Amino acid sequence: MWALKIIIIFLSIVLCWLIGGCSPFSNQSKLNINTPRPSTQSSVKPDKEVNEADGVNEVNEGSQVIPQGTKVDNDLDLSNIPVSEASRKINDWAKDKLEESRVLLYNETEIPITLKELGFEVDVEKTLENAQQRQNQSQNQNQNNVIPSVLKANPELAAKVLKEKLKKFNQPAKDATFKIQNDKVVITPAQKGRKVEVDQLINNLQNSSLSEVPPKIKAPLVEVPAKVTTESIESLSGSVLGEFSTKFAVGEANRSANLTAAAKALDGKVINPGAAFSFNNAVGPREPETGYKEAYVIINGEYVKGTGGGVCQVSSTLYNAVLLSNFEVVERKHHDVAVSYIPAGQDATVNYPNIDFKFRNNTGSLAYIRTEVKPGVLTIKLYGKKTGKTVRLERQIVKVRNYKTIRRYDSKLPRGRVKVDQIGTKGIVVNVWKVIRDEKGHVTKQFLGRDSYEPANRILLIGT
Repeated sequence: MWALKIIIIFLSIVLCWLIGGCSPFSNQSKLNINTPRPSTQSSVKPDKEVNEADGVNEVNEGSQVIPQGTKVDNDLDLSNIPVSEASRKINDWAKDKLEESRVLLYNETEIPITLKELGFEVDVEKTLENAQQRQNQSQNQNQNNVIPSVLKANPELAAKVLKEKLKKFNQPAKDATFKIQNDKVVITPAQKGRKVEVDQLINNLQNSSLSEVPPKIKAPLVEVPAKVTTESIESLSGSVLGEFSTKFAVGEANRSANLTAAAKALDGKVINPGAAFSFNNAVGPREPETGYKEAYVIINGEYVKGTGGGVCQVSSTLYNAVLLSNFEVVERKHHDVAVSYIPAGQDATVNYPNIDFKFRNNTGSLAYIRTEVKPGVLTIKLYGKKTGKTVRLERQIVKVRNYKTIRRYDSKLPRGRVKVDQIGTKGIVVNVWKVIRDEKGHVTKQFLGRDSYEPANRILLIGT
């Protein structure tokens, strides 16, 4: 009986342990069931551990914070701020700073500006990288944890805004100018300009932290030299690069008047270095309204009356002066028929506005044109800086063709009388070269082209 009671009591105690978890092995049993047993080589992190490689504190399995004492620009305290929140905090802080009113100092002039307006922002990622590097240095060298903010900009936007704000303050350079008075060159001296070096200003700001950008930003100024200097014009006086003369019949009053008008339009014209010169643009339309008269012109191989006859002699004379000055010929067309006032292959016909003569000042210095009309003689000179080169022209007659004689009856002439209405001109094919000799005596020969002229018929009028 007692033995049965003892067995019942023992079983009750065991059952109580099993149901209530009171077994001395219960905790170990649960760990084995619910959690894999860690190996002896695995690393279990404690509740708080400093990860020196990352330069931040790690808490609660992966939560990272900025080290104590870390500040941006000694202004924004990031101590113990989680890294995930640091970017937002820097952006909020930088927004106010970027919108602060500043002034750009152009000498004594103050121009309102903000960094945000210029397209500047804080590079948060780079700033945090600097925080990590500074933390490593502070641990190794006992330095403080103050890190500079890093500015970045949109250079194109910044340059556009700055140029717009500065355009009324910048002072452009003034080129030296001159005019011809009493056959003398009267010079207005050049003036240097001044402007802000925009790229340097943007670069200076990008290399600064927010705290280093002062309320008043001094603009770096540079001088702007004039393209045409006083010295370049002074060097023109007396420096004739090339000149050429042609003769004309004074008795042909209208033709002489047209020639004189076109020559006067060219006189004193300036050609800047590298610039192209257009004869038609300089002389303008040849019409009765612009003062030009009727004179003989060549149309379809015959001399007929037309407005502006004689102007081609001016363009042809200028063409030869251009060749002898060693300028670059851009556009030139020869006559259909060889003309009497200049050798074949050396003429340049013009007809406003579709046929032009153009050349370029390729000397690298200023040049200008002087024209002179004396009774029966037209002279054109080109002035510029001497290059030490001289030019002469060579021609080769390749072929000559005879003209035909055409007889036309004219009731206005007495019966049997013969009058020469147009002299005949032979057709010709000619090659032309430009021979250039430099200051050392070296000679180069440049082929200008082959020109082909049709014969102009000899026309006889026979009275009826």
